[in-house]
Amino acid sequence: MKTTGQILKDRLKLKNFSSVKIRRLVTGGSLRTYQIVYDSRRPTFPITVGTLRNNILVPKVVDGDAETFFGTPWANIENFNGFLEPALFFVTDLSGLYGRKNNYSEKCVYSNKRLEELTIPDLRNIDQYTSDTTKTYKDQRKMFQGQGVKNTKLVDSKYIPETGSLLFIFLTESTEIAKDKVSHKTTNAKVDTKQQYDNEMDKLINNPSKTYDMLLQLENVFPNNSYSDLSWLEVYNGEVVNTKMMKDLLEVADVKLFDNTPAFQFQGFRYRLTQLDASIYPESRPDNVWRKKHGNNGLLDKHFSQLFDKGTFDIFINQMTSVLIKHCKSLNYYKDKRIVI
Repeated sequence: MKTTGQILKDRLKLKNFSSVKIRRLVTGGSLRTYQIVYDSRRPTFPITVGTLRNNILVPKVVDGDAETFFGTPWANIENFNGFLEPALFFVTDLSGLYGRKNNYSEKCVYSNKRLEELTIPDLRNIDQYTSDTTKTYKDQRKMFQGQGVKNTKLVDSKYIPETGSLLFIFLTESTEIAKDKVSHKTTNAKVDTKQQYDNEMDKLINNPSKTYDMLLQLENVFPNNSYSDLSWLEVYNGEVVNTKMMKDLLEVADVKLFDNTPAFQFQGFRYRLTQLDASIYPESRPDNVWRKKHGNNGLLDKHFSQLFDKGTFDIFINQMTSVLIKHCKSLNYYKDKRIVI
């Protein structure tokens, strides 16, 4: 038999959120009043005591003089078994206002007064962020070189203490298309195999290795002084560590991308990602020509689109989880199977 809290969770359409909390507020009125909290940005993430204590959207309970109100301790909504009527429930989404407006454009994307930044689950929706033009080149690449897991490798990682970021470095093969197997119209795809973009020199240089670097950086993973929000490891402070927890962490952190293919720079992928504060190296020069072919949502070039394919990224996310745990251990955030900040 369901508790009244489970019934309430169903009515509020919060069944897909693994962590929903409730408390009663003692306001002095005759009507029972409850606050319910969830996090729409991190539906599988636990809502910890530290999160509730530090979130500006959660009113502070003042003991003693009760300048505002008294409040009971937070409880999982599934354990709530009070009466639903008569009672007043108000619901708070803890994700609130997040993100940082970049300095390169006023065209940031707002939804309900929130700055939307990109996460891994967002980018895995590749159909939304891969233009029809890119899909054509991607299909050609896949035809001759197979799935991304066959031509792309996770080769290194780097901890960035200034921002608490974790950088994953992939190496991918350049696209090689057999001229005798395709029409003359598709041979233009071979242009990318000859050069690569050098970010420091801001120009194309020769690419004899016929490989490209792909960088995927996750922000605010480790404690740092650059972000006002808690880092993701601080959210887990004191929690028992397991693989699923670390995989969940990778999927809620904001993502920034970069690769040194000519297309990423000169077809505007870097610029369009900059508009969402999702480019590792921001680009202020607009994509006046290629915007017509890729559209505003054309964020993934063929290499990143193939990386985020389900069959490929399911393998890489497991490797990335192992890398995260390795960095936690080396930085002493992994002690006795608990994250200790």
